[in-house]
Parts: sequence; structure tokens; C-alpha cells
Amino acid sequence: MRDKDIRRGIVILLLKNPDGNQFVSENYRRITISTVISKIIEIVLFTNFENQLTTDNLQFGFKQRFSCSHALFTLKTVVEHYVKQGSTVNIYALDISKA
Repeated sequence: MRDKDIRRGIVILLLKNPDGNQFVSENYRRITISTVISKIIEIVLFTNFENQLTTDNLQFGFKQRFSCSHALFTLKTVVEHYVKQGSTVNIYALDISKA
């Protein structure tokens, strides 16, 4: 096996909503099937460096044991704190789902 073979993967498109338009690219989710050896290397690296991989405590997406409920609870707690202090609270939301 050559080293470039380790970096290869097969990209498969999965239709998100079977009732949606099959001809619109936004209705598909991409997954990559990697080679077995690359998955083994990934697991070994992750196991050895897991303690050095950190994220911010306020990041909730793509983390085990965290969900939207945790993010909403944190937002609610922060808003309540500032309202009790007499501050005006402005919240702006940005939808980057199509980015």
C-alpha cells in the first residue's frame, strides 16, 4: 500500500430527506469511507493525543455529553443574570447552516 492510498476515501452522497428534491445539492449529506489503515492510524493518534485536544467550555456542538439543551440553558442563565443586574440584553442570531 502506498502512502497516497492512506489519504484516499470514497465520498458517498446520502439524501437527507427522501421526500425532498433529489436534484438540489443542499438536500444531500456527504460521508467519506476511509481505508482501514487510515482509521487505525486515526484511532492511535486520537488515543495518544486525546488529553491535548481541548475545546472551549462554551462549545456545545460535536462534543460528547453536550447538546442544544446545554447551550440553551447557558444562554438562559446568562440572560437572567444580566437582566437581574438591570442591564439590557440584545441577542443576535446568525444562521450559517448554508455556509
